[in-house]
Amino acid sequence: MILKDKTQTGSASIKLDAGIKQEHDVAFYLRRAYKNSDNVMVLNDLRIEHDGESAQIDHLIVYTYGFIVVESKSIRGEVNVNEYGEWTRSYKGQWSGMPSPIKQAELQLKLLKQYLCANTEKVIGKFLGIQQGLGGRCYDVFCAISSDAIIDRSKAAKEIADKLVKSEFITDALDKKMNFIKLYQLAAKIADTRPSFNQEELLHICQFLLGNTQQIEINTVNETTAAWPAPTQMTPLLDAQPATPPVAANKPVSPTVRAVTKPVDLGAITAQCKHCGDCSGLNPQSGRYGYYVQCGSCGGNTPLKRQCPACSSLNTKVSKAKAVYRLSCADCSAIATVEFNSN
Repeated sequence: MILKDKTQTGSASIKLDAGIKQEHDVAFYLRRAYKNSDNVMVLNDLRIEHDGESAQIDHLIVYTYGFIVVESKSIRGEVNVNEYGEWTRSYKGQWSGMPSPIKQAELQLKLLKQYLCANTEKVIGKFLGIQQGLGGRCYDVFCAISSDAIIDRSKAAKEIADKLVKSEFITDALDKKMNFIKLYQLAAKIADTRPSFNQEELLHICQFLLGNTQQIEINTVNETTAAWPAPTQMTPLLDAQPATPPVAANKPVSPTVRAVTKPVDLGAITAQCKHCGDCSGLNPQSGRYGYYVQCGSCGGNTPLKRQCPACSSLNTKVSKAKAVYRLSCADCSAIATVEFNSN
C-alpha cells in the first residue's frame, strides 16, 4: 500500500534533476509491486526528526516484520565498491571518490530506530497488558542505483554487495529480504520466530511517522487538483484535534511528539471528470505520478488527489487496497472512500 507517494518536483540543476528522476523511477517500481499489498506500506520522501537530528529518507518500507530504508542513487558511468566498502565513480573518463550511499542509508535507519524506540508507547500498544518492543524487529537497508550504471562490486564484501541493486531489481531484493512465508509452508511458519505487526499496527506506525514531523517538500510542482462535486454527507470531526496556532518566527520551537489522531471516516465521495464534469464512465488508472481516472466521455485524465472535503487542506494522498481507493488527509486525519459511477 502506498501511504506517501513521491511528489512531482523539478530543479534547474541537471544533476539534481537526474537524482529526482531516479527517485521517481524507484517509487514507480515500488508502486507497481506493493500498491495492493496489505502487509507492505511504502512511504516516499519521509522526513524524521529526533534528538536534534533529522533525516530525509527516499523510500521507507514498513512491513509485517520490520523496516527497510531504500536510498536512491543516480549514477551515470561506472561505480566501483572495494573490499573496504569505499566507493569510486567515473565521470567522462575521470575517476573520483564518493560518499557511500549504503552508509548514508544506515545512518538514516539508525535514527529511525532510535526515534521509534523512544516513542514505543505511542507507536504500538500493549498485548495482554505487556508493552511490546520495537528493538527486536528487522531493520535493513538497500541502495537502488540507476539502471544504466555499470557496477563493479566484485571486491566488495557480500553484506555490502547484496544491498546494492539496480532500480528494476529493487522489489526482487525487497521480497527476498522480507521473506513472506506462504500459508502452506507450515513448517517454515512454525520455525519463523520474527515478531510481527498486524495490519492495524502497520497503519498506526505509518500514521505516527507521517503525523509527527512536518514533511518538507522542496521545489514542489503543484499537482492539478481534480474537479470534484461537494460531498452529500459528512461525518462530524468529533475526534479531530484543534489546529495549533502559528508560532512567531523569533521564538524557538521545542520538539514535541503529538498523539496520533484516530482516523475519521467521511464515507464515500464520487469522482468527477475535471474536463467535462461527467461522473460516469470513469476508469481508474495508475501512472508514474499517482492515481487518476480516465473519462469515457471526453477521454481526459483527472487526478484522484484533491483537497480534503472536511478541512479543505491540500495535504492529502490517495491509496489503494485491492479495488478500493481512499483519500486521506494528513492534517485532520479524515479518510474518504472514492466511488466511481458505472452508468
